[in-house]
Amino acid sequence: MRPAAILFLLILLGSPAWSQADRLDSLLYDVLGNDREIKKILDPPSSYCYLYGGFAGDSKTLYAGREIGEDIYALNGSLYFLHSKGFYLGASGSWYSQSDPGYRNTIATAGYLKALNKKNTMIFRASYSRYFYNFQDTSTSYAFKNNIGTSLSLKNKWIGGRLSLNFLFGEEFGMNATPSVFSRIALVRFGNHNKLQMEPEISLFMGSESVEYTSAGSLSGHMSGSQQDFETKDVYGLLNTQFYLPVCIYLGDFDIELGYSLNIPKTQDESVTYPASSFFSISLGYLLSLN
Repeated sequence: MRPAAILFLLILLGSPAWSQADRLDSLLYDVLGNDREIKKILDPPSSYCYLYGGFAGDSKTLYAGREIGEDIYALNGSLYFLHSKGFYLGASGSWYSQSDPGYRNTIATAGYLKALNKKNTMIFRASYSRYFYNFQDTSTSYAFKNNIGTSLSLKNKWIGGRLSLNFLFGEEFGMNATPSVFSRIALVRFGNHNKLQMEPEISLFMGSESVEYTSAGSLSGHMSGSQQDFETKDVYGLLNTQFYLPVCIYLGDFDIELGYSLNIPKTQDESVTYPASSFFSISLGYLLSLN
């Protein structure tokens, strides 16, 4: 099996980074797209800039829908600079309960988002992230220190789909893919830009995991008789299906999100089963115009 340190690294770095990228997709589309009608509001400036800061909390910390040890809740803070031409730059950090030190890592990110058609219904994003660790154990080797992420989104006013790819590298190389379908359902509108809406999303997390086999090629869970040799292989496949149901409140430049996630993990190792898990999340963000 892979060392526990690598698995722990994936827990701390993988899920926050990928979910933040998807949230940035939605945020940048909202800023640059038709929802806020920014071009009409700020006309005649040909370009404009924003700062977006926020905090988010999850009642559990999971990797690919799998619970690790006791319940560990997480807090994440982030600050991003956004430009109307699609460029963005920022950093985020995460704190975990039952961890020493509690503050584990900082992620610096730079990226670019571009609409590929005139109606802004097809959006492409590319980004680079660098991971900085706050671990006291300087002898620990961290497999991934860099991530190149891309995504392609297709959407109309209330439904869309997204395919996100992440390429992690450093001492090792890893890749994961997340296809998803999401919706934006307005419940109540008040004022020019204030609204209450549901934003349900179904996503699949596809990546690699280490599976233990006998020398004959059968899974270790099917062993019988005399002692046999084992080997581990990295197998790529579906690791988790997530159903996410958030309720979002947009009040001027503030946004508040209350969400519930249900995870149904899957493994290629037939000798292991993972139960379904769920958790609650909350986030608060503020968008500040610099013009």
